[in-house]
Amino acid sequence: MKKTISRWTRVAAWTAAGIFVVAVGAGLAAEKPWWPVKVNSYYGNYDVKTKTAGRPAKSLTGPKVENWVPPQKANKPYMIGVSFPHLKDPYWLAVNYGVISEAKRLGVGINLVAAEGYTDLAGQVRQLENLAQQGVNGIILAAISYTATDPLVGEVTKKGIPVVEVINDIQAPAITAKALVSFFDMGYHAGEFVIADAKGKAEVNVVFLPGPAGSGWAPDTLDGFKEAIKKFPGKMNILAVKWGDTGKDVQTRLVEDSLQAFPKIDYLVGNAVAADAAPGPLAETKRAATTKVVSTYIIPPLYDKIKEGTVAAAPSDLTVTQGQMAVNMMVRILNGEKPGKDFPFRSGPQIPTLTKANIGNYSYELLFGPRDYRPEFKVEPKK
Repeated sequence: MKKTISRWTRVAAWTAAGIFVVAVGAGLAAEKPWWPVKVNSYYGNYDVKTKTAGRPAKSLTGPKVENWVPPQKANKPYMIGVSFPHLKDPYWLAVNYGVISEAKRLGVGINLVAAEGYTDLAGQVRQLENLAQQGVNGIILAAISYTATDPLVGEVTKKGIPVVEVINDIQAPAITAKALVSFFDMGYHAGEFVIADAKGKAEVNVVFLPGPAGSGWAPDTLDGFKEAIKKFPGKMNILAVKWGDTGKDVQTRLVEDSLQAFPKIDYLVGNAVAADAAPGPLAETKRAATTKVVSTYIIPPLYDKIKEGTVAAAPSDLTVTQGQMAVNMMVRILNGEKPGKDFPFRSGPQIPTLTKANIGNYSYELLFGPRDYRPEFKVEPKK
């Protein structure tokens, strides 16, 4: 698909997503900028006493809808450490692409490490300690836990190493800035879709598979979904909530267990790995026609499944863009700018909900990067 999409098709897709493309003369610039992007931004001082899981701190002012534009340059050849929960699903591969591609554009270095998954908190803590000891200028963190890395973030920032959170929310009183989308809002968008899709039904049965229980995002999707479905005029039953790591084997087993336990499920709603796994067991049990699959976020395999109709819908947090924004925030901080004043303390792209009807407006490359992309862990800074 990457080779066959015309340049004008890509322009249409990017324009639909609120991304501006610069034209030069009769043709397009060789390197098409990914900005500006419509974002929800929060300014002011971060007071953790006003923070609740899944929501921005009340001490911040926002959301302010604005266009995100990256810094023009890095003042020095900074080296940035990056810590991910894992790189075992396509979601984090897309974040990896966003971070790496933007670092290369700005000429900064990257040293990226990944833990073994959401159960490997000790591994992420060790990796963070190692990055700090290696003398990186800053750290971009996608925390495994909402609170467990708070003390370490405090220790790292005391050493003069700023920490920017990406994707997963974190409590961390000492966090320097956040490039992320509210997963409460992602769950809310999924709930809104179910409400609209189930219009006219008196009663609906749902099984919800949020993801890892202790993470800084999965519980938020459940809370957002529950808040949204309060508006459903009929009865919406959440038959079960099944937690688990976002490994494909784990989520497949949870889907199969759900189908065995409940003879009537109208909607399987949950994390993208579960949504990716669900069509197979649904087809095998001949329940694909009666059970719809709705994800709380999107990963590359869901792009094609939404197009073909085996997955009904998925909100998109524009994952690549969040990675790019995290690099932008770190460069701005290292350049001497102040989060919350010179640029937002917290910001993330506006959320579209993708369905079979509108997914053609969003190119695969926009959402995830090139289809043939492989993870990269090191980028040398330009001297």
